[in-house]
Amino acid sequence: MLYTYHHDGQTYTVQLERNADGTLSAIIGERHYALQAQPSPHGWILTLDNERYHVYTAASRDERFVQADGNRYRLTVPDKGSERRKSSVGAGGAGLTAQMPGRVREVNVAEGDSVEKGQTLVILEAMKMEIRITAPDKGQVKRVFVKAGEMVERGQLLVEMG
Repeated sequence: MLYTYHHDGQTYTVQLERNADGTLSAIIGERHYALQAQPSPHGWILTLDNERYHVYTAASRDERFVQADGNRYRLTVPDKGSERRKSSVGAGGAGLTAQMPGRVREVNVAEGDSVEKGQTLVILEAMKMEIRITAPDKGQVKRVFVKAGEMVERGQLLVEMG
């Protein structure tokens, strides 16, 4: 899962990867963290490299509000069309993004798969609707950033085509 946010005039990219043992790894900028997330009443308990944080979040359109152990942060999601793709897709690649927040219902491709134009790659469920993310052209899947059951935000990168 790849997320990009603006905070205090800087752009941060957060990449979350699920490890084989069920834990998560987070890469924020160039730093790597071991991450555990447990739901708590009204929020989350996050453990980043053995440091525990009580975190509460809220969202409104392209803004994310985070309170972590009394510190407050206001993050904004960049325009879905430009910066997110530039920061997450290399030269020659095409990034397919979520058009609205939702849950990944199915992922029908894997890295390295050859696909045809119009082939369904990912199915999202949002607001009781099914949204099919299809290949814009014939090509090859370079990376898949999501798994079935995950929640995604509007503009979040789902699949990179090459």
